[in-house]
Amino acid sequence: RETVATRTAELMKLAEEQTALTARAEAANNAKSVFLANMSHELRTPLNAIIGFGELIAEDATEPTSREDAARIVTAGRHLLALINDLLDHAKVDSGRVDLESILFDPAALTRDTIDTVRPMADDRKVKLHADVATSLGHAETDGFRIKQCLLNLLSNAIKFSPEGAVTLQTRRESADGRDWLVFAVRDTGIGMNDEQMARLFQPFAQAEASTTRRFGGTGLGLAISRGYAQLMGGDISVESKPGVGSTFTLRTSALLNPTELRQAA
Repeated sequence: RETVATRTAELMKLAEEQTALTARAEAANNAKSVFLANMSHELRTPLNAIIGFGELIAEDATEPTSREDAARIVTAGRHLLALINDLLDHAKVDSGRVDLESILFDPAALTRDTIDTVRPMADDRKVKLHADVATSLGHAETDGFRIKQCLLNLLSNAIKFSPEGAVTLQTRRESADGRDWLVFAVRDTGIGMNDEQMARLFQPFAQAEASTTRRFGGTGLGLAISRGYAQLMGGDISVESKPGVGSTFTLRTSALLNPTELRQAA
């Protein structure tokens, strides 16, 4: 009995220490996320100034070498700004500091506008873009801005991994579980993935495999951010894929964002 009592006391002490360590780790993670979320203005403002002055120099420069150097500054600045935006968006999702807005919008118009936004990127990579929009979409009342941000991430990935291929954005409306849903399916004819690669997809700072980062670039945050937004809007993102065949990422969000979800997101 004495041995059991001693061992039990040791286990309880160990459990208390583990609980304290877990709480400290969570507090440190929350502090990191809050810090990054609050650094938005301080990081973006000077970088936007650098990009702006670079564009002015490129426009006013008379020598080809000066224009090329200014263009390199602008390109590097925009790349860095995209990385910072991903980090800040992830920090906001991770810390729960996301402000959702419930606004009436046209999902069909949002689909067409999103396709037009990524068309230059698709043209550069000789990717054929298609939009398949259902005829009875009607209107939705949720955060259209966040939905578009998710779709831009999904479409950009699809285009990036489907050089000289095809990408289709299908938009439809469904009723399930007593709710009205918007469903956006992004299909590509790209490199595809196996089950092991798909299991790592939505982890922050992770991509399907190391060679993907070297070949295609990126922070590995886009999918994690998009899934976080989708879940805040009552939905999720799922994926189906086969190596060498292509992938389909499906974004489902509630067509009506109710006040309870808005309070939880805030």
